[in-house]
Amino acid sequence: MQDLFTDFAIWFATTFQLFQKPPFSGLFIMIVSVVVSTLSNLAMRRFSDMRRLQRQQLEIKQYQEMEKEAKRTQNEKLLKKVKRRKAYIDRIQREQLSSRCKPSLIFLIPFMLIFTILRGFYTIDGTEQIVAVIPFNLQKVLPFLVGMGGRATEAGFGLTYYIFYFIVGLGLSSILQRIMGTQVMTPQT
Repeated sequence: MQDLFTDFAIWFATTFQLFQKPPFSGLFIMIVSVVVSTLSNLAMRRFSDMRRLQRQQLEIKQYQEMEKEAKRTQNEKLLKKVKRRKAYIDRIQREQLSSRCKPSLIFLIPFMLIFTILRGFYTIDGTEQIVAVIPFNLQKVLPFLVGMGGRATEAGFGLTYYIFYFIVGLGLSSILQRIMGTQVMTPQT
């Protein structure tokens, strides 16, 4: 098994060598992030009842507003009503968590393999490589990022794989959730 994984890593590194250095590395990581987020959202749509999740989220929001109002006014009737509904709300919150976690469990191992391969791809001789460069000196404002998320370069602040994937993943996953309808939101009142 180890030889198979090593052979695949070597093949991957030689085949995709163009994507090891900026600017192509940033583009490659962005594409991987979009694919991973899309697969995750498709699984969510397939294995979760989104209408039910939305309905439950609305009930939770109404309960939270009622609870806030009850605490603010100290209305005993309202406080009793809140207390009676608490067990039900706790149960649907657990159901929501369970429903949203099932698709993640299906893809956990494949995603871990992808991230392991990419970590090895962007680490050369034990040093994390720069995959994208922000064209300003971020280390002057946030000095704790040096070493943890990147290092200073001539062109600005260079980001390593982990921090760049984290930034891109956060931004793109939220956009893709909205596009694909998998973001559970309550209507604004």
